[in-house]
Amino acid sequence: MKRLIILLTICAVIITACHKKTVPIVSARTEFPEPPKPTQPAINTNTPESMAAGKTIFETKCNRCHDLQDPVAYTTERWTSILKSMIPKARLTEEQAQQVTTYVMANAKK
Repeated sequence: MKRLIILLTICAVIITACHKKTVPIVSARTEFPEPPKPTQPAINTNTPESMAAGKTIFETKCNRCHDLQDPVAYTTERWTSILKSMIPKARLTEEQAQQVTTYVMANAKK
Protein backbone atom coordinates (compact mmCIF):
# COMPACT_ATOMS: atom_id res chain seq x y z
CA MET A 1 0.00 0.00 0.00
CA LYS A 2 2.85 2.38 0.86
CA ARG A 3 4.49 1.69 -2.49
CA LEU A 4 1.27 2.53 -4.30
CA ILE A 5 0.93 5.88 -2.49
CA ILE A 6 4.59 6.75 -3.18
CA LEU A 7 4.21 5.75 -6.85
CA LEU A 8 1.04 7.83 -7.25
CA THR A 9 2.71 10.83 -5.54
CA ILE A 10 5.74 10.61 -7.85
CA CYS A 11 3.47 10.37 -10.91
CA ALA A 12 1.45 13.39 -9.74
CA VAL A 13 4.66 15.42 -9.23
CA ILE A 14 5.98 14.47 -12.67
CA ILE A 15 2.70 15.30 -14.39
CA THR A 16 2.46 18.63 -12.57
CA ALA A 17 6.08 19.53 -13.40
CA CYS A 18 5.69 18.65 -17.07
CA HIS A 19 2.41 20.52 -17.48
CA LYS A 20 2.65 23.45 -19.88
CA LYS A 21 2.70 26.75 -18.01
CA THR A 22 0.22 29.39 -19.09
CA VAL A 23 1.47 32.79 -20.16
CA PRO A 24 -0.75 35.84 -19.92
CA ILE A 25 -1.72 37.25 -23.28
CA VAL A 26 -1.39 40.99 -23.79
CA SER A 27 -4.29 42.10 -25.92
CA ALA A 28 -3.16 45.67 -26.49
CA ARG A 29 -0.11 47.64 -25.52
CA THR A 30 -0.41 51.17 -24.33
CA GLU A 31 2.38 53.42 -25.54
CA PHE A 32 3.29 56.16 -23.17
CA PRO A 33 4.98 59.23 -24.59
CA GLU A 34 8.56 59.85 -23.54
CA PRO A 35 8.62 62.52 -20.82
CA PRO A 36 10.47 65.65 -21.87
CA LYS A 37 14.06 65.86 -20.73
CA PRO A 38 14.75 68.73 -18.36
CA THR A 39 16.79 71.39 -20.02
CA GLN A 40 19.56 72.97 -18.07
CA PRO A 41 21.02 76.31 -18.92
CA ALA A 42 24.42 76.13 -20.55
CA ILE A 43 27.24 76.47 -18.06
CA ASN A 44 29.54 79.32 -18.93
CA THR A 45 32.91 78.08 -17.72
CA ASN A 46 35.09 80.67 -19.39
CA THR A 47 34.44 83.34 -16.79
CA PRO A 48 37.05 84.24 -14.17
CA GLU A 49 34.59 83.30 -11.43
CA SER A 50 34.08 79.86 -12.95
CA MET A 51 37.84 79.33 -13.34
CA ALA A 52 38.36 80.35 -9.70
CA ALA A 53 35.61 77.96 -8.63
CA GLY A 54 37.25 75.19 -10.68
CA LYS A 55 40.58 75.84 -8.96
CA THR A 56 38.95 75.79 -5.52
CA ILE A 57 37.10 72.56 -6.25
CA PHE A 58 40.27 71.02 -7.68
CA GLU A 59 42.28 71.97 -4.60
CA THR A 60 39.69 70.85 -2.04
CA LYS A 61 38.17 67.73 -3.56
CA CYS A 62 41.31 66.24 -5.14
CA ASN A 63 43.43 66.91 -2.07
CA ARG A 64 41.21 64.72 0.12
CA CYS A 65 42.57 61.46 -1.24
CA HIS A 66 46.02 62.23 -2.63
CA ASP A 67 48.63 64.91 -3.19
CA LEU A 68 47.70 67.48 -5.78
CA GLN A 69 49.36 67.46 -9.13
CA ASP A 70 50.07 70.77 -10.78
CA PRO A 71 47.88 71.01 -13.89
CA VAL A 72 51.03 71.74 -15.91
CA ALA A 73 52.32 68.26 -15.01
CA TYR A 74 50.21 66.55 -17.69
CA THR A 75 48.95 67.20 -21.20
CA THR A 76 45.29 67.77 -21.99
CA GLU A 77 45.00 64.21 -23.33
CA ARG A 78 46.35 62.77 -20.08
CA TRP A 79 44.13 65.04 -17.98
CA THR A 80 41.11 63.89 -19.98
CA SER A 81 41.66 60.27 -18.94
CA ILE A 82 42.51 61.24 -15.35
CA LEU A 83 39.41 63.39 -14.96
CA LYS A 84 37.21 60.75 -16.58
CA SER A 85 38.08 58.31 -13.81
CA MET A 86 38.41 60.74 -10.91
CA ILE A 87 35.31 62.94 -11.30
CA PRO A 88 32.90 60.11 -10.34
CA LYS A 89 35.09 59.17 -7.37
CA ALA A 90 35.07 62.76 -6.15
CA ARG A 91 31.27 62.84 -6.56
CA LEU A 92 31.28 66.14 -8.38
CA THR A 93 28.13 67.61 -9.81
CA GLU A 94 27.99 68.25 -13.55
CA GLU A 95 28.68 71.94 -13.00
CA GLN A 96 31.62 71.25 -10.67
CA ALA A 97 33.03 68.71 -13.11
CA GLN A 98 32.82 71.24 -15.93
CA GLN A 99 34.52 73.92 -13.84
CA VAL A 100 37.35 71.62 -12.77
CA THR A 101 37.82 70.35 -16.31
CA THR A 102 37.98 73.88 -17.69
CA TYR A 103 40.46 74.95 -15.02
CA VAL A 104 42.74 71.95 -15.54
CA MET A 105 42.61 72.11 -19.35
CA ALA A 106 43.35 75.83 -19.38
CA ASN A 107 46.46 75.22 -17.27
CA ALA A 108 47.60 71.89 -18.75
CA LYS A 109 50.91 71.36 -20.49
CA LYS A 110 50.67 72.54 -24.08
